[in-house]
Amino acid sequence: MDKAELKKSLLKIAFKPLTLLNKIKKKDKRLVFFYSNLGFRDNVKAFYDFLIEHGYNDKYYFVVSINDYEDYQFNSPKHVKFVNNKEGIKYFLKAKYAFYCFGKYPIKPAKNQMVVNLWHGTPLKRIGNLEDGKEQVDYNFFTKVVASSPLYQPIMADIFGCKEEDVDVLGNPRNDEMFKVNQILDTAILRGARRLIVWLPTYREFNDNMLVPLLTTDELEDLNKFLKMKNWRMIIKLHPLQEASLSDMKYSHIDIYNEKQLKDNDMSVYTILRNADALITDYSSVFFDYLMLDRPIAFVTEDFEEYKKKRGFIFDKPEDFMPGPIIKDLDQMKNFLSSVDYGIDTYRDDRHEVNAMVNTYNDGRSAMRIATNYLDNEDN
Repeated sequence: MDKAELKKSLLKIAFKPLTLLNKIKKKDKRLVFFYSNLGFRDNVKAFYDFLIEHGYNDKYYFVVSINDYEDYQFNSPKHVKFVNNKEGIKYFLKAKYAFYCFGKYPIKPAKNQMVVNLWHGTPLKRIGNLEDGKEQVDYNFFTKVVASSPLYQPIMADIFGCKEEDVDVLGNPRNDEMFKVNQILDTAILRGARRLIVWLPTYREFNDNMLVPLLTTDELEDLNKFLKMKNWRMIIKLHPLQEASLSDMKYSHIDIYNEKQLKDNDMSVYTILRNADALITDYSSVFFDYLMLDRPIAFVTEDFEEYKKKRGFIFDKPEDFMPGPIIKDLDQMKNFLSSVDYGIDTYRDDRHEVNAMVNTYNDGRSAMRIATNYLDNEDN
């Protein structure tokens, strides 16, 4: 057991008395609780934004427990309170409804409480109880967990150690952003470029001459010249765990963002994706989301066999769920970009097939379904 897992195990032991307290604590049916320990973002933020936009804070009182709470506490909407994750415990214990997607309190839900695990995507790689050595870890601290399709109901049940009937197919609220339009923000993202390509690499450890997989810093400069010639723009969004100094990474047609820079520019990955003509990624579940827009996807998977051996995948043949070309070098990346420019799309039918399996809904209304299924359901 590594240090992180040991810490989690000790926390679960320390929190056991709170599970007993939670069972007897009276619940406030108008209190909705949100939790994240990796910043206020992704599904939990998207769901919160929907509720605020549609006036749910007129009917309910919201408490948002997040590690970056100080960024929000002085400009909160009515009936909304932002607190740190330590203070959040007391609100969780009396909340009728609770939602999370990053981290959680290791407190079992009470019978009169609805705790929803929104998670953060539709996994391709092994996570939870499907990871080697973690088969017996208790991840089930929720009443319901949300999935994107019936295919994923038994998978999510196996990942989190729950019953299939506790997995609801409602979709990911974060994907709703891809179906919206914000002319001012969208124009700012494109910055006059003819096309936009988004590259979202999964976390890896690189040497000093590499910021992203496959390409050296010199090759990134070459790619920048190629994009400049075509008047294209590329956005590279680094993985949240990727540590890199971006001060020296200045390109005219490539923008490299970390999580903080996105937040500072009032953007999310999904506001960028809705403007993207194509996506480059690898094992990230984000490409399952992007399938909804039916646009070209390419994969950088030079370490596929190593990754499969060390981390593993949900499916025996994950390549069957990756509908796009494999990019192995800079020339192949340029070829992919040129095919996008010329409208050559040989993987369209494959995308449609995979999308039908992993995304039941392609309508931008997942947050509404979750609100209707839980908050608007008086039988909860």
